[in-house]
Amino acid sequence: MKSIQEIKALYPDIDVNQDGVNDSYREDLPIIERDPIAVIIKHPTEDLYLMAKWKSAEWSGFLTGGIEEGDTLERTVQKEIYEETGFKNISKIIPLDFTSHALFFHTVKNVNRLAHYHLVFAQLADLTKDSVSEEEQNIADFVWVQKNDVLKTITRNAMKSLWNFYLNQK
Repeated sequence: MKSIQEIKALYPDIDVNQDGVNDSYREDLPIIERDPIAVIIKHPTEDLYLMAKWKSAEWSGFLTGGIEEGDTLERTVQKEIYEETGFKNISKIIPLDFTSHALFFHTVKNVNRLAHYHLVFAQLADLTKDSVSEEEQNIADFVWVQKNDVLKTITRNAMKSLWNFYLNQK
């Protein structure tokens, strides 16, 4: 297992959560490395973006999820948006060539997570949606945020770097 110093040497821009809240990195637990997607989701008609506000952590950011074996990136984006938000129709899925890194305690999985977030943009075609499972409802609320307020809403630097990259690509 890599030490926190080794991880910082590998990823100098890593966002290590050591601020003492319930999702802070815990030295007594193993680190599980993952390559999830982080999806910036745009409203179909307004300049609004969908943000996750976790219930078990001091964390607000973009929808995230792991790519399961055998799934394509596009399928993963569709599946994660549907499972976590209930939105059914996506008009655009655009992978962006940017990755941010974070080390934190994943309150839902009960492990330290070394996440390499691969940025994806998705635009909804409309607001047609189904309700989400009770399990998903217990993890996070999803709220629409004005473009000018997104950066103020995000709580972690790894997510902020994703947003800043997205803004610079437009």
